[in-house]
Amino acid sequence: MGTLPIFSGQRISDMGAALDFCREAPLDKIEGIWEFPADNTVVLISRDRSQPKTFYNIIVVSTPDCRLNPGDKIGEMTPSVDQNKYLLSLYRSQKNNLLSDPGKCSAIFNDKDGTIKVEARSLKVKISSRIYSFLPQFWRLLSMFKVNDPAASLPDGLVRIYPYPAPSKADYPRYL
Repeated sequence: MGTLPIFSGQRISDMGAALDFCREAPLDKIEGIWEFPADNTVVLISRDRSQPKTFYNIIVVSTPDCRLNPGDKIGEMTPSVDQNKYLLSLYRSQKNNLLSDPGKCSAIFNDKDGTIKVEARSLKVKISSRIYSFLPQFWRLLSMFKVNDPAASLPDGLVRIYPYPAPSKADYPRYL
């Protein structure tokens, strides 16, 4: 399962500790503080440095969902052969106080926009919106039938909070 990130001897379980961790630790491009906008859930994505194989833990920093606690590991990301694509596994339910039933998706990292676009792994995957599902808005968006709705074509995923994406030259006005 791997170890969760610890900063100054304490488990990271709030925004201050997550920010301190990100400021002090050498971060990979995908690491940092991210938000699931549809669920108002903020997570820390942090590489598990204790494992020989690179993978990232997804840890809750803050959430309005009372079934989750700050510091809970709610998923993992594993790199693929494409440097900006990952396998994303998020737990969808809780059994005997343990998070379980990981749903798997593909995640496409876009450093320029500071986003991780998430797509269902297969059209045949049935994602239930049970009362026990975590991040209910996120999973509901992935499992909806596509009806002629412009909002349905918006990508699902995460938005980077920290560290902020580096501004590109295109972000600055050019004066002639």
